[in-house]
Order: sequence, then structure tokens, then C-alpha cells
Amino acid sequence: MRKYLILALLFSCFSTIAWAQEINILSEQIPQQTPFAKPFDVRFEVGHTTGYVVEVDKESLPANFELIQEKTNTLSPATQAYNFTFIPFTLGVSTFTAVTFQLKESTGGKVLAEAQTEVKNITVQPVKFYDEKTLRDIRPPYIPASLFIWLLCALAAVILFLTIKHFYRTVKQDHMALKAQQDNRPADVIALSKIQLLLQSGLWEKKQYKLFYIELGEILKEYFWRRFSLDVSSDTSTELLRRAKTVPELTRMLMPLREYLSSSDLVKFAQVAPSADAMQKDVQAVQDLVRETTPKPIITKEETHV
Repeated sequence: MRKYLILALLFSCFSTIAWAQEINILSEQIPQQTPFAKPFDVRFEVGHTTGYVVEVDKESLPANFELIQEKTNTLSPATQAYNFTFIPFTLGVSTFTAVTFQLKESTGGKVLAEAQTEVKNITVQPVKFYDEKTLRDIRPPYIPASLFIWLLCALAAVILFLTIKHFYRTVKQDHMALKAQQDNRPADVIALSKIQLLLQSGLWEKKQYKLFYIELGEILKEYFWRRFSLDVSSDTSTELLRRAKTVPELTRMLMPLREYLSSSDLVKFAQVAPSADAMQKDVQAVQDLVRETTPKPIITKEETHV
């Protein structure tokens, strides 16, 4: 009986020693790829028998990566978490060698058991410091010699256009001045008589509304030249109205003038067929403008007594 008790006691002691030396790698977290020279984290969870100390064999740490930080967390009395931060300095595929964890009775004591992690391959990729899609060339733009030729041609064309426009305006002014010299009647008399001839021309009856308004506009522009010495022969309606605002005599007639110009543009450019009443209103607006801006004769005292 004593013999069996001794055997049982010995078995219990050996089983206790064997259990006390147990150490296992519970989990591994190692990235498969990482940018060059950028820190990355590795995590291991190690299970061991309580009452013992687990240390990392520094000699087993991978030589291709530089360890910059190490941190240990106790998850339970029998579980430790080891967090490492490494920096890769070799491009391409590098081997993350097995890390050895040692079970000891105390810190710096005798090694009772060991456990190793698996060998992993990590791909170290080159670092991209910019976004290729938004990359811009900061060099000055390259302008081929032929482009300078086209620019010079365009500039010459603009100068030629302005020269021709100025020449045309000058010739037209001379022509209008010549007409003014040939017809010595007052400006209002000429304008009102031409409006009367336009009404009798038959253009309105033939439904040539656009041509009718063009002739009416020319009469008004000629009056501006004869009365105010303003060449508005090539002005748009907006430009003509802007010039009219600078003439004191036209201050009271700006609103009727604006309404006439709007109506005239609708007929000439929008092909609107005006009614007879609208035509009479526009003609009346031009006639009123002529009459209102015509200088009134000065009556002397002698004429008053007569």
C-alpha cells in the first residue's frame, strides 16, 4: 500500500512539473506588406502556466527589421500580449524570422520551456510621396516656335481689323459731313422731312418692316450727327443710349428713346412683326425727340412789340 502511495506522489510531482513548464503561441499578427522605412506593428499573444515569467529571446528577433518599440500587456494571469514596432530598411521580400519566447521561474532565471512563432515573409514596398493624378509640372510651359508665328499673325489681324474699322468710321464721318454741307437746312427739318418720306415710301404697306425700321434708325443717327456732332452710325442700341446720357438736351427723352430702341431691335433682329399702333408710337418717339431737342428761336423785345 505504501508503495502505491509513493508512486502516486511521484506521478503527481512529475505531472505538476510538466504542466508548470507549458508555454504556447496563441495568436500572431504580422502584416504581409508594408511601405519602406515606415513603422509597422507586430503582435503576439502567449499562453503559459501561471506563476512563471515569459521573456523574449532578443537574439531571435529578425535582423532585417529594426525594433524601435516593445510593449507587454497582461491579458490574464496565464496570457501575455507582446506588441513590437519595427522599421523595414530592405526593399522587396524580407523574412520575418521566428521569435522565441522563453518560460522561466523568475526574471533572468533558468529556461524551463520555449515556444517559437512561425516564419513569415513581408513585402516591403517603395514609398510614394505624391499623388500621380494630381502631379503638376512646375517648369515653365514649352511654347514651340511655330506658335509665336501664329500669335504674331493673330496680333496683326487684330491691328488690321482696328485699322479698317477706324478708316471706315473716318470715311463715314467725312461722308456725313459732306452731306451736311450739301444740305444746309436745319437738322430737325431734314429729319422730320425724311420721316415723312419714309411713311410715304410704301415699305410698311409692303410689310418690309425690317427695312422700314432700318431707315428710321438711319434718320435718327443722322440727326445725332447734324445736331450734336455725335457719330453713332456704327453704334449698337446700348452704345447709342450710353452716348445719349452724356447729352444734356436728351435727359428728358431717355425713356422714350430706350423704348424705341428696344422695339426697333425686336423688329430688326428677332423678326417681330409690329402692329400699326406700335409703328406709329415708335415714329412718334423719334419725331418728339427731334422736336424736343431742337433749339427754340429767341424772341427779341422788338419782335414782341410787333
